[in-house]
Amino acid sequence: MLTLPVHYPGSLRRLGIATVAVALLAACGGAEPPAVLAGSATTATVAAPQPTIKVAPLDAAVPGASATAVEAAAAALVLEPRLALEHVRVLSQEIGSRPAGTTQERAAADYIAETLRAAGYDVTIEEFPFEEDFDRSSVTVAGVSAPALAMRGGADGTANGMLVFAGVGETAELAGVEMRGRVVLFDRGVVPFSEKARAAEAAGAVAVIVVNHEAGPFRGNLGDLRASIPVVAVAGDLRPSLVNDLGQSVTVSADGGMKSGVSQNVVAKAGGECRAYLGAHYDSVPEGPGANDNATGVAVILEVARVNRVPGLCVVAFGAEETGLWGSRAYVSDHLAGTARFMLNVDMAGILGGPVIVGDRVLTDDILKHVEAAGIASPLRAGSFPPFSSSDHVSFSAVGVPAVTFNSGDDPAIHTPEDAFERVEPATLTMFVQAVDAALRGLLQ
Repeated sequence: MLTLPVHYPGSLRRLGIATVAVALLAACGGAEPPAVLAGSATTATVAAPQPTIKVAPLDAAVPGASATAVEAAAAALVLEPRLALEHVRVLSQEIGSRPAGTTQERAAADYIAETLRAAGYDVTIEEFPFEEDFDRSSVTVAGVSAPALAMRGGADGTANGMLVFAGVGETAELAGVEMRGRVVLFDRGVVPFSEKARAAEAAGAVAVIVVNHEAGPFRGNLGDLRASIPVVAVAGDLRPSLVNDLGQSVTVSADGGMKSGVSQNVVAKAGGECRAYLGAHYDSVPEGPGANDNATGVAVILEVARVNRVPGLCVVAFGAEETGLWGSRAYVSDHLAGTARFMLNVDMAGILGGPVIVGDRVLTDDILKHVEAAGIASPLRAGSFPPFSSSDHVSFSAVGVPAVTFNSGDDPAIHTPEDAFERVEPATLTMFVQAVDAALRGLLQ
């Protein structure tokens, strides 16, 4: 999941995680076969009868994700959640962290492509350029470093000096503080960042640190000011230790900016023009293996796609989501996705913590009806993401496609090393496989 503000490893979302036991159900025992998507967005032709898709029981033998296992399951049209769990294992353990533009991200793309080819899809890998912020700034005291964020308008570089405190930077607080050759610590608030930096620079300071007035980091800028000294922001959690370090030597390093790279989307077609989409991003942040975010989402669409290959269905695994939805934006720009009937995106499907469907409300209501009609015990409901968070469905919504994201709810371990395969809940993953399958089949009718 994309979290828009720059932050330290770990999510800003801190809602509790509920534990809900979800029993495996033979969900689609009486479902009608999927429809073949017609050229019109309002018509669909029912395909020839197909074998009913069933869900394998929990006590069945656990297959690997080998080509033989995939082909055997596909031939029987058995919805097999264990294949989904194996996809999560491969992506998060064998491949591991998959940052945008890396060889690991490409390895994941190749794995996804081969899995979809084994399911009978025509698959292409489409490259696209992307840009992302980087920030390796830090504050170091007595050999101990803490992360910082460079303020735009400050100078890149490293400076060292005695740490002094100047409050929020009001005139009375500045008076009597010797700043020449020193690093000035300011509290955030009252006085604009640019004025704090200008005052410190004019007094001969070598660097500025602005500490947040609440826990967590923040990103600031100096407006039109172009300072000649480093200016960084740090989390409010660091204030007590920095105040305790007043009078000691501190080193400030400001090293932030933009870098470019190349990522790729995996695009799978079942034949004909794309009229409906399954999607999920497969990249992760550098800090963790990205099991829940978002190997689980990829696993869901791979398994659902395997048993629902009908003309007009397209499956897209997006690269570079974590850096700004680059993959889905590139796809809709290149393919005019506004002609499609709907798009179902899955972003986090492995840790139950308030599961929601986010996006088009009419489509959400239809999905919930289809899930209920399939007899699936699902706690899914219409909902929204936390502030500053988003996912790839918004790129499709922007070009007129009714689109939603299935999401298993808040998980404080995402974007950290703790987002590991061992934490994924098989029952939760199974529920999402079943729910997305029921939604897709119902919408295709």
